Amino acid sequence: MSQPAKTPRLRFPSVTERYANLVAVTLLVVLTLVAEWNILNPRTLVGTDAVTQFYPWYSFLGETLRSGELPGWNPYQFSGTPFAADPLSGWTYLPAMLFFTLLPLATAAKAYLFFHSLLAGLGVYALARALRMNVAGAALAAVAYEYAGYVYVRNTCCFAFVSVVAWLPLTILGAEMAIRSPRWLQRGLWWGVSGLALSQILASWLGQGSYYALLALGGYVAYRTLLFPPDNIRGFWRRISGLFLHGAAVLIFGFGLAAAGVLPRLEYNSLSNLSGGYPEDSTGKGFHFIGGWNASDWKQLYVSPDFFYIGAAVLALALVAPLVARKRFGVPYFAALALAALTLSGKAITPLHSVLYLLPSFENLQPHYTERALVVFYLGAALLAGATVSGLGEYARRTPSLIFLPILAGVFIVTRSTLVPPIKAPEVPTDAGLWEAPMPFLLKSGVAILPGALIVLVFVLMMVAAYALFPPRPVVWRGLAAALLVAAIFVDLHSAGRAAMKSHAEKSVKDKIVRKDLATYYTPTGAATFLRSKGEGQYRYFAYNPGGFYTRFTRPEIRALEAENRATAFGLQSTQGYNAVRLATYDEYLKALNRQPQNYHGANILPSGFGSPLLDLLNIRYVTVPINISPNGVNALGALGRGLPIVYRNSRVVVLENKDALPRTWIVHSARQVKPEKALGLLGSGDVDPRETALLESKPPSLGRSDNASADQSTLTSYGANDIKLRTTTGAKGLLMLSEVYYPAWKAYVDGKPVPLYRADQLLRAVPVPAGKHEVELRYESRSLRLGLAISLLTSLALVAVLVALVVSRLRRPKPDGIPFERTRKDDS
Repeated sequence: MSQPAKTPRLRFPSVTERYANLVAVTLLVVLTLVAEWNILNPRTLVGTDAVTQFYPWYSFLGETLRSGELPGWNPYQFSGTPFAADPLSGWTYLPAMLFFTLLPLATAAKAYLFFHSLLAGLGVYALARALRMNVAGAALAAVAYEYAGYVYVRNTCCFAFVSVVAWLPLTILGAEMAIRSPRWLQRGLWWGVSGLALSQILASWLGQGSYYALLALGGYVAYRTLLFPPDNIRGFWRRISGLFLHGAAVLIFGFGLAAAGVLPRLEYNSLSNLSGGYPEDSTGKGFHFIGGWNASDWKQLYVSPDFFYIGAAVLALALVAPLVARKRFGVPYFAALALAALTLSGKAITPLHSVLYLLPSFENLQPHYTERALVVFYLGAALLAGATVSGLGEYARRTPSLIFLPILAGVFIVTRSTLVPPIKAPEVPTDAGLWEAPMPFLLKSGVAILPGALIVLVFVLMMVAAYALFPPRPVVWRGLAAALLVAAIFVDLHSAGRAAMKSHAEKSVKDKIVRKDLATYYTPTGAATFLRSKGEGQYRYFAYNPGGFYTRFTRPEIRALEAENRATAFGLQSTQGYNAVRLATYDEYLKALNRQPQNYHGANILPSGFGSPLLDLLNIRYVTVPINISPNGVNALGALGRGLPIVYRNSRVVVLENKDALPRTWIVHSARQVKPEKALGLLGSGDVDPRETALLESKPPSLGRSDNASADQSTLTSYGANDIKLRTTTGAKGLLMLSEVYYPAWKAYVDGKPVPLYRADQLLRAVPVPAGKHEVELRYESRSLRLGLAISLLTSLALVAVLVALVVSRLRRPKPDGIPFERTRKDDS
């Protein structure tokens, strides 16, 4: 193998380079302000997942942190469920914790969206400069990445995706700078930077997103240490040791900083409905290779503005990067990364699949919506496009024929689009810029690329040629060509993003993206105000919609039901929730209650379960129902087996009361040990009365028979998310039953002394109490959360210590020794 080119000595950038970087960064900030203004003002553009999942969770997270507590348990969803252990809750995700703790929800949402967009752009710019691309190439890569549909459009709805995409460039940047650094303190700092970014990816999407990011990071470390190492890594064994050193150091910092979230989530996963991977759907067909692309689907990258759009111009530049830049700028790796992501996005089993399926759990995760592998594709494509511009800027004047390569790539893309069925242009209002009206002759000829993209493609290729052929001095003409080139990419992607958002406003409910005043949207409705007046910890409710759709957040009647995660935003305790992850025992309970399964996203009470005794056992006191469910709007559930009285009504909704619901706490003096799977059958059939007898999965404690069971009392004295206090009075030993979901992290205390906490009736908690009057307390004391916090704190202190030591060492030197983004030619700017 030929020796790699020598790595230039590390130094600070020149004044010219600093000025050029400042101009480029300022431009990126200005473009972000322009682009995000459309999303954030005057009302915020939001999608289904943002409104129904993330904002309620982040609001609860911020509220809990402001009160000085850890958000261990969420009592408002799924009859009570782990919160810090939920992989999408926002716990340990610093932007969510910071913005939603310090700012009102509506303002925090705007700051959150703006932050991720800017982080994606600046992160790619910094990475491109670290790879020694010139300013023009780095700026183009940043714009191509920040405004690709996967970032710009998804930023309104799909926070898990965008969080991974936004932090991924910084993860690889830290690894690159650590590998190049000659001193240990510098390496330690950059390991920490890479680890911090990795910890945020783990905090935002511990699953497919984190797995793909780890593969991308690990592949880059292997590429830079084994195949193209810098001068400080020479020889076979130095390369091997470098691979393990840098890989292990980044992982230690990453998982160490993320431990406070990762450890509880691993514990929760083992007890959740996704423990063995994604479950089968209600049809029993499973999720093997659900979704996925064929080769013909790749046209979504450049044909129609949507979630996957990156533009024909960017793709044309990316395709020729291996020919123009060759081994420079990390091109071999990022080309392989982009190709691997496209391969994994398909349904077919390839040799790459066979190799990666040797990794732990990858075969269980990857087939679920395989196109999610594209979460790492856009970084490769954007950097390849930037590498082409940088390479042409250096070589085209010596080899003018190079400028024909992007032109040929553009012709190839346009030609390919004629070989696949054309995609119908989205119907959008006329203010959607270049995307407003397709030209008839283009569609008739079968060319599926819209005219806006074609215009941009031609203009970009012209500006690339001009930039490459203009002499370096004077810089004004070359700089103007570069600015117009970047502007054209921005106009293409931004216009496509706006068109996609407008199109989704008219599409199916699941993909709907609309403007909402979040401060108004998260104001309690009349039903919520009524329910809140009934006291926390005294009851639960569920929303019933005969149409079965609970996530249609744009419909006033659905909002009035206070369905799904809106309960979390208002401190209402619901049996429902919109989340793919739940306790497996809760899923089993609902399946037995409804006598049928439902999709793994669903946790609803279905009509088939309205007459089940299991419903009463969940302390469901109220039901919200649309007023138009029946002709007269009264006794809405009467035809379904229960005539429930109306206790509240307004123009959209009625609230029904279930007076047969069991209280939140009660005391029994009889218990039986049964297998968990049999308990639900006995309770659901009515063979066992839960008011009299508890069904335990372990040997029952010693119980006494009370002479006057009606005198038994259990009273809630304090109810918090992580702490419940009660006062009990009983004439004999008994079991205090709580209609609270059992989870191992909950611990029980009687008069301040620890006692066993039993799992009763398959789902609930039970505490043995002696005769007489006693104080009972249940606390959420997660060992995994505490251990994770300790590890994260120690890792943070280690990173701070490295930073302080580096600053002190530099202050003691006569001349600072920095790690810059270096230029490779005098005409770098």
